[in-house]
Amino acid sequence: MTAPRLIMEVRWGRLAGTKIVLKAGQTVRVGRMAGADFVVENDGEMSRLHFEIGWDGVRAVVRDLGSIKGTMLGGKAIEGEEEIPHGGWIQAGETDFMVYVEGRTPAPEDESDEEDREAAREERKRREAAEKALEELRGVAGREKLYAVVDAARDDRILELLREHVEPHRSLYDGVEGETLEEVAPYLVGPMREDSGLLDKLVLEGWGRRWGIWCTSEERFVEVRRHWRRFLMVELEETGERVYFRFYDPGVMRVFWDTCNESQRTEMKGDLVLSYEAEHQELLVHGSPAWMAPR
Repeated sequence: MTAPRLIMEVRWGRLAGTKIVLKAGQTVRVGRMAGADFVVENDGEMSRLHFEIGWDGVRAVVRDLGSIKGTMLGGKAIEGEEEIPHGGWIQAGETDFMVYVEGRTPAPEDESDEEDREAAREERKRREAAEKALEELRGVAGREKLYAVVDAARDDRILELLREHVEPHRSLYDGVEGETLEEVAPYLVGPMREDSGLLDKLVLEGWGRRWGIWCTSEERFVEVRRHWRRFLMVELEETGERVYFRFYDPGVMRVFWDTCNESQRTEMKGDLVLSYEAEHQELLVHGSPAWMAPR
């Protein structure tokens, strides 16, 4: 069995959302100038070579490289070599990092009562639909850049999955709003390859549970995020009040889309084409303008 990778994610600042991925046996040195494997040049408090992380496939360790202001692990200055726990927090200069082991947390066990035949039947249907959707989405990911916009407020499991996988993800909220609403924000994640473990888990665990929407785009991550951020707030016609718009909820998008005029649809989709899986109201947004059909 292949050893899991180690994921170090930059949490705040200009590089927020950047992930450094280590395979077993690899080491990465972090610093402010050339010579480091990962350069944080905009952090004036970070030393030229500040710290390094090593990963052997089982154990992750951090070492300070003689930095001027030291390296913190879990809020305490490290001495020598220290082991990093899963979910460990590292501070160097003015930059924060979080460290995760790929796929570390297993899916929660199904707590449905087997004696509840209706619930068991519905779960089997959901699972069958999820497996069918996964097959289709794998095919899409093999041809195009596949993204998802997921709603962390739906389930604690969502943010857990995003953090424990290598694909880039970032909140659609910025600044203070992004920090304070981190646990309940919408996130853009991707692109995902057809063999992505994250793709498998988001679909198999979340399909039919309104976790989010899917889209393809040849644009860069930053441009896809900019497009979806345009729709976070809407103005109510009757009162002029600005409110949050949960377009990334498949149920909301389905109702909204059916009420849109052609101009509104054009604005929402940009160069995307929308469709949805009707039974579970799970939205797919495909980048090909060749088709648009309910699933």
